[in-house]
Amino acid sequence: MRRTGTVALVACVLALAACGSGSREAEPAVDVAQALPEPVLDALDGNDLRARAEDALRRQRIHSPAGDCAVDYYLALREREPAAEGVATALGELQPYVLIAAEQALAREDLDESQRLLALLARMDANAPALPRLRDTLRIAQAAADRAEGARVVETKPAVAPSILPPPAPRVAERAPEKPAIAVQANIAPPPAPPTQANEAAPTPVVAQIAPPIAPAPEVANAMPRLLVDAQPRYPAKAQNRRIEGSVQLAFTIQPDGSVSDARLLLAQPSGVFEEAALAAAARWRFEATGRRVATTRTLTFRLPPESRG
Repeated sequence: MRRTGTVALVACVLALAACGSGSREAEPAVDVAQALPEPVLDALDGNDLRARAEDALRRQRIHSPAGDCAVDYYLALREREPAAEGVATALGELQPYVLIAAEQALAREDLDESQRLLALLARMDANAPALPRLRDTLRIAQAAADRAEGARVVETKPAVAPSILPPPAPRVAERAPEKPAIAVQANIAPPPAPPTQANEAAPTPVVAQIAPPIAPAPEVANAMPRLLVDAQPRYPAKAQNRRIEGSVQLAFTIQPDGSVSDARLLLAQPSGVFEEAALAAAARWRFEATGRRVATTRTLTFRLPPESRG
């Protein structure tokens, strides 16, 4: 009987949620004194957890706020009573709403909320098919945010007096041999003269060797878009210290506005070493805006200079 009541309540609330919130007044904010952080969840018995989960459902607090939402209460009840009636069905019905909320948080670049919702989804179903894709998207977004934060720190450093300015950086061919270089071979046209913003500081010098473009796929009638911003990957410190070399082949889509999306791994040698650095770099590539989508691939080869090889 309890299971039937729980399933009926979940179905009713989700039907209301599907109708949208435009026809109902917004729920008043929950009093801070009534919010239940995780330590309080541990102090509740099974009946209290079920009652609070059903009350949260009626108020359409499905996955937020943290610690005082239906999903948190049902998860706590499942951990307390693994065979509790109706709980598994309720969590299965609520899982798509947590998934949609996580995708929306990633789209608006709310990384903290994205991480919380992905952790919630993993607790609901560790084998959820969307988890690997969402985790990869979150990892790429976090890497891009870290790089952007590092660039802002460099920009805020005080300017050096002209009399003590360091000499201009040497050309790539004259850089110190002890630093690793990344040779890039890709099926894209060579980039034009670098724009002003390409002068951002990079911790590792990079040598880019661009192969002639490969003939486009049959559905792409025009030439490949020009590469405008070629963000180079960092050579992983662990790989450099262990003198490991390798390559990563990526497939990605150039959007009509020149941005890169759907970057994914095709081949990595060795596995588990250079993939993250390659994906983080791909997220910051920018091409000429052509008003069309172009699917292509690019191979990044990580090589140490001869003097650094064992």
